[in-house]
Amino acid sequence: MTETCQDILLTILEELVEGQRKKFKLKLRDIQLRKGYANIPKGHLEKADVTDMVDLLIRYYQEEYAVEVVINVLDQINDKDLAERLKRKSAEVWKTRPVSVKPPDIDHRANYVASVKEKFRRVKDYNSRPGEWVSLEDRYTKLFIVKKHHQAEDKEHEILSRGKRHMDIMRKPSSFVDSHVNVEHLFDILSDGTITRKVILQGIAGIGKTATVGKIMYDWSSGRLYRGRFDYVFHWSCRELNQRTEKLSLAQLILQNWGHPKPKIGEILSSPEKVLFVIDGFDELRFPEDYDKSKSLSCDLDTPHSAAAVVESLLSSQSLSEACLLVTTRPLAVGMLETHMKADLWAEIVGFLEEDRKEFFKKFFKDEEKAAFAYSYIQENDVVFTMCFVPLICWIVCTTLSLQFRYSEELDQKVSTTTEIFTYFVATLLQSHGRAQTSTQDLFHNLGSLAHGGVMDQKVLFDESMLRKCNLEVSKGPSTFLTELLQADIFVETIYSFVHLTVQELFAALFTFWNKEKASELLKEAFVENKSHLILTVRFLFGLNNDKSLKPLKRYYETSMGISKDELLKWTKKAMLVCQEQGEESRLLLELLHCLFEIQDEEFVRSALEEMKEVVFLNNSLGQDDQQVILYSLQHAKEFHQLKLGSLKERDMIKLVPLLGKCKQIHFNASGISLSTVLKVCAHLLQKLRMTRLHVEHEAEEEMYFTVEASCERGPCTITLDNLPEATAIAICDHIIPAHPGIVTLDVNGIRGSKEFVNSLKNSLLDSDCRLESVGFNIENPRLQAFQDICQHLATRRSPRKFLLFRRYEEDEIHFGYEAKDEEKSGNRLQKKKKNQKRKGKNEAQKKCFPWPCLIRKTSEKKEKKKDCIAVLSCLPEEYFLELTKWVTSAFTPLTLCLDENSINDERMKTICENLNSTDYQLQSLSLRSCSITHKSMTNICSLFLCNTAVSLDLQSNPVGDEGVKILAACLKSKSCCLEKLSLSSADLTEDCVPAITSLFSQKNTLILLDLSFNNLGDGGVKALCSALKDKESHLEKLILEDNGITNNSEQELIQLIENTLSLKYLCLDYNNFTYTSRTHIYGVWDKYHADEEEVEED
Repeated sequence: MTETCQDILLTILEELVEGQRKKFKLKLRDIQLRKGYANIPKGHLEKADVTDMVDLLIRYYQEEYAVEVVINVLDQINDKDLAERLKRKSAEVWKTRPVSVKPPDIDHRANYVASVKEKFRRVKDYNSRPGEWVSLEDRYTKLFIVKKHHQAEDKEHEILSRGKRHMDIMRKPSSFVDSHVNVEHLFDILSDGTITRKVILQGIAGIGKTATVGKIMYDWSSGRLYRGRFDYVFHWSCRELNQRTEKLSLAQLILQNWGHPKPKIGEILSSPEKVLFVIDGFDELRFPEDYDKSKSLSCDLDTPHSAAAVVESLLSSQSLSEACLLVTTRPLAVGMLETHMKADLWAEIVGFLEEDRKEFFKKFFKDEEKAAFAYSYIQENDVVFTMCFVPLICWIVCTTLSLQFRYSEELDQKVSTTTEIFTYFVATLLQSHGRAQTSTQDLFHNLGSLAHGGVMDQKVLFDESMLRKCNLEVSKGPSTFLTELLQADIFVETIYSFVHLTVQELFAALFTFWNKEKASELLKEAFVENKSHLILTVRFLFGLNNDKSLKPLKRYYETSMGISKDELLKWTKKAMLVCQEQGEESRLLLELLHCLFEIQDEEFVRSALEEMKEVVFLNNSLGQDDQQVILYSLQHAKEFHQLKLGSLKERDMIKLVPLLGKCKQIHFNASGISLSTVLKVCAHLLQKLRMTRLHVEHEAEEEMYFTVEASCERGPCTITLDNLPEATAIAICDHIIPAHPGIVTLDVNGIRGSKEFVNSLKNSLLDSDCRLESVGFNIENPRLQAFQDICQHLATRRSPRKFLLFRRYEEDEIHFGYEAKDEEKSGNRLQKKKKNQKRKGKNEAQKKCFPWPCLIRKTSEKKEKKKDCIAVLSCLPEEYFLELTKWVTSAFTPLTLCLDENSINDERMKTICENLNSTDYQLQSLSLRSCSITHKSMTNICSLFLCNTAVSLDLQSNPVGDEGVKILAACLKSKSCCLEKLSLSSADLTEDCVPAITSLFSQKNTLILLDLSFNNLGDGGVKALCSALKDKESHLEKLILEDNGITNNSEQELIQLIENTLSLKYLCLDYNNFTYTSRTHIYGVWDKYHADEEEVEED
């Protein structure tokens, strides 16, 4: 007997030992093959013995190529001897074969794969003209697919939601946990071990079912999908099959994809489990009138039948029962499909998630910048953006925006209205996805009736009885716009909904557009009764009065309009009056402006806005679509008394600038604004109006947050610049300060205050007529002559009340602040009085800070507030301190001087006092907190105060000790100086200093505040102090003895102090060592004397 290649392969492979055989299988599974051949699947090889392997090799590659494959694998596992023997033996076999006159073998599979790839590599757009194609790879975007049915509640939430909320529900609904599935896993083995052979893939019209199966075909033909799983994948479009009037056999339908010569059908179907039939659009499949759907038809390969019958025989497994099926359908046809086919897996195309929408825009525009701009633009329109989960809506939006980009880099009001986008959506569905309709007129009316009833009653889910009431039969058309949901309870019930609430609202608007009575009812409930759920339907009603928006539907529905524009205008004006009654921030007004935008009629808009004087949307979170409709209204209105808008962007500000002349008062909040736009807006306002407030804050890179207010009336202006680059702050000051004489406040925060900034500000101020009342900025070097010139200029215009140069901590920038005297209101100011809050119960007597009563509550006496200059030079660098102190005190002669937290010490204190004493200078208040001063400086400090004056002195947190207090008391007494306020907190004091302190209570009794907190006076010191105060007619109002080691032993003296010192308004005993009983007793006495008295708030 002649030896065959199969015999040789058996002989060679049997020589492989166990380890080599495992290596052979491993390499065979992944070896690179010629085009058109597939690797043998891992599952087939794992348990195969030598005989099985040879059978698989011959079956997958035929004899000649199988030998070549085995030789290559043997070479890869380094078994060169077996490879050489196989070469020799196979050559001998081929030499002894008789010469064949057959034509060379044709690789039918490779030819079919190539034809499929060519057919599906490109697609036509909805608006493609003959010869126009789009690459599938350039257009197709992944769709989100789930494999679990909706619950009715989840579906209702999805239908009702819009914008981000809708996207979140799509991505993470409660019933979709672990249900997401990719196309490549549709035919995976299920968790229960079932081999997936039949899959239903459902989706609403326009959701991308046909695009998905086209991508499946292309990816399979490119070797990227189902590699090794399916040798053949056949695509049948039910719409195309409906055109086949002749009878066809199953073999003819399969072989229609080949030219001549055709392969034998047995060759193709030799492994039916490796054949996949993709049947697209089962809901469109038409059965012959005489076809009995109740009987399953068994079709052999060669007997002709109708195309529908052949498909049905595959679905019902009467033919090729081992073959695999992927069937796409709309939801409403799933029930019918399941009568023919028992699916192993059900899946649904839900649509685009957010990242998929972005990808679609990128692919469509082929320009990342334009795609990003278009996406952000449409993202602001919740209504349209929500429906962009449907690829068809995405395509309509992108097509519309791309037409706009042809004429302009910007997107403005010429962009299609929401109504126009949705009427094109409905028309495109009817044209490209709709079934043959006996009357679209009836369909529109019936769908409109169902939609209108649902909108008015806030219902989105409908049962079959509701459909029948509206003369709707699912089998006759509405499946294009309705979707089906199986609700599982005790029994499975079918309920229906529109694709989304927005589509339902459009059909409801169409119904009212053709019905005057229903339109009036809708407008009354929306505008007068203010039912917000109706407002989008009203918006669509206005949009349908725009001929451009209605045009796509006119070919499907011809009827006269139910409500005229004049009647619509009357309703609009009535609603405007309701808005005015509601006051600012009316949401109804914004919705009305959307309605005016939808109608796109300039005369209508102008007339509707005649009585509307105020448009205020500061607190509303305005989207880009909101900004667009407000801008549109502003363009067509005659004037607005007041326009206040928030959430503006750069493009909005640029568009608003030329329209500001129509407004008498404006207030804008904007973000993402460039310097050029800030300057442009300010320049325009300074020409047309009077700017009253400007706030510019750094946001990111060169973008800023921007707030501006202006009015036609004259008023003071406040400018605040926060954390801007210094060059930006300079530019703003240079442009605005010289041009605006009404500026009274200038705060520039977060800059270094360089020499360049100071010089620029100086020049701006010298060129300006403004009389600044308040100025603040950081200063890098306060010794600069330009800075000192600024201060002198400010003082020349308005005398200073406060002069500040300070740091919060040593590494901080130096902050400068200047506040002028309030010349117009320099008289006495009324003091505000308020009733003390009711005392808490006695169980809370542990409190040790007591409010102090106002003893002037029954008089009309008004306490005059000092308007003299206050200078604060705090925590300054050592190298600046002495020089700046000398300059400030000589230039501004402040009566109150604060030098807190400077490195002064006794030596520097002496220098400061000598400098101050060299001038005719009347210091009345001095603060030296935390300056490292000891008792040695007390004489020098006292030298600063003139004789017979009342002064205030704050020496908190300085180690002056008892000795320092004694020196201080002696010096002041010798000069007959009277203290009004004395703070010796944390000054290392003991009871030894108390006699010196009590000596300060002179005959004039001017001391009203004494702070001795955080010392160590103890009971002895406190008793002595209380005794001295009791014996003298003290006017002391505030006494602070916090943390002084006081115990119950001082209780009686403190009670006597409270009873006898009627002037005392505040007593602090915090952090001392009282028992609960003692605290309660002291508190009770205080409450007895002061519970009902009024408190004076200090300025």
